[in-house]
Amino acid sequence: MPAISPNDGPVAVTGCSGFTGGHMVRELVLHGYAVRACIRDATSWRGEDCVSYLAKLPNVEIVDGCDLFTPGSYDAAFKGCSAIFQVAAVLGNSADGKSQPLGSGDVSQDVYDGGIVGTRNVVDAINASGSVRRLVYTSSMAGVSGARAATVPKGYEWTETDWASDGVDQERWEHPRNAYARSKVDTERFINDAADSSGRWDAITMCPAMICGPILFKAQVGQWIEQIGRLAGGLEPTWPSRYDMYYNIIDVRDLVKAHRLAAESAVDHKTTTGGPRYIMHGSGGRSALRFGTEVADVIRSHFPRFVLGEPATVTSRGEPITIEARTLNDCKKAKSVLGATIRPVEETIRDVVETSIELGIIEPKLA
Repeated sequence: MPAISPNDGPVAVTGCSGFTGGHMVRELVLHGYAVRACIRDATSWRGEDCVSYLAKLPNVEIVDGCDLFTPGSYDAAFKGCSAIFQVAAVLGNSADGKSQPLGSGDVSQDVYDGGIVGTRNVVDAINASGSVRRLVYTSSMAGVSGARAATVPKGYEWTETDWASDGVDQERWEHPRNAYARSKVDTERFINDAADSSGRWDAITMCPAMICGPILFKAQVGQWIEQIGRLAGGLEPTWPSRYDMYYNIIDVRDLVKAHRLAAESAVDHKTTTGGPRYIMHGSGGRSALRFGTEVADVIRSHFPRFVLGEPATVTSRGEPITIEARTLNDCKKAKSVLGATIRPVEETIRDVVETSIELGIIEPKLA
């Protein structure tokens, strides 16, 4: 399929009230694209906050009522578009029975359906458009490593040829705790098959890990950026747990740039090693950072007067937790094939903290 450019007409971005979606819109308009920004509910507090930010950007048309769980809700938004950036997803911390009004209320089911069912609705809208030539889908490292992470040898380096389902017995794979990884694996394979069947558009998948970076508006706060902010604000982390762990960080700005470069690339992505998928990972040239020490040290170096929070290192039973960084992570393929660039992770962490303060999300505690 030919590369996409701003001259080919508008592009659409789903999930624009989320962290990556909002940054995706910004990246595209900065490079001359007319963007249709799809959101589910412009009247919710998240929707209003998102619209307030997006309305200040040039060449953005906000399309309300785009719901992953509603067939046909993307049809109008995609009509006449040349490319779709499918960023919308249902995450574990947003599937609480309330945040997804059309979901089942079951966390693992809504997480899974938000991927596979939601993307089927997106693909149906692509096929109905008659104009879309490329889909760039935001998958996850969960679809690459997932349930396999604890079983590979120490020092193993993930590549685009790895799938989270490889070698995992069916009963374990079907467990609710693997709903997100299953969603990403099944959705990636579904869109690849759908693209092949159509012949009118192709699909590229991006597989990021812990997406961090500056916050554009308050509704974007969640998951890893929230925990870095809590650490800087003197608070204990809350999600996915209060315990210390390793972070594998990709800067959201580097991630959305790679999305754009993938859409603009004339490379036949299917013929590259691992097919049309790209790992976006590597913590700014480092493989992983321990949250309570290395991430904390970065914050301390930029903000030496802050009293920092501390993740728990001992269980409720008084037993010390054991953690280790077993695997290596890099995005060699994205850098060599797409020309992706990765900024220092110290810059990423600093910008999370600075924007958390600017938006009033955290209030530093001074020593």
